[in-house]
Amino acid sequence: MTQAFAFIVCFMIAVYSFAPGEAAEKRKKGTKRKTGQTATVPFKKGPIRISSDELEMDMKKSTVIYRGRVVVIQGEMTMKSQVLTGYYDSELKEIKKVVANGKVLVTQEGRVATGAKAVFDVKKQTIILTGNPVMREGRSQISGSRFIFFIDEDRFKMEGPVKSILIPDELMEQKKKKKKSDKK
Repeated sequence: MTQAFAFIVCFMIAVYSFAPGEAAEKRKKGTKRKTGQTATVPFKKGPIRISSDELEMDMKKSTVIYRGRVVVIQGEMTMKSQVLTGYYDSELKEIKKVVANGKVLVTQEGRVATGAKAVFDVKKQTIILTGNPVMREGRSQISGSRFIFFIDEDRFKMEGPVKSILIPDELMEQKKKKKKSDKK
């Protein structure tokens, strides 16, 4: 089930890769994009497309904020939220933390993660999903009060009360299908 949650990492990396660099330095302070515009960010696993109603970068606050119908797409991974905020160190030009707020929904290859808020801490290499987090694959699901994914350790922890519904036959069938598609 750990692989099912690795896609959350992809969305956070997507935002991390948008760390203010040369392009951001060229922007003026407080620049906003027009409603409905899409940012395309190059990344080694393919382009990351981020669309929202609004984008604001504040150099004084060291933040980049996407607001309104935020959609992040990279390959087969899609993340949706109402707001996506990146906090960066203005001296080092590195993202410190990324926060997705409001009806967070992440999907990839039949896997779905939902919650009210997702926080990616770059230094700790953790993703914390709160607000009734639920992880689903097929009809199997795990829910609790707080989901913590330890990226470097490839492990997760769901804090309680935890409820699990596991459908072993369905999970095994999905695993077989994945192996067949990987061979092609």
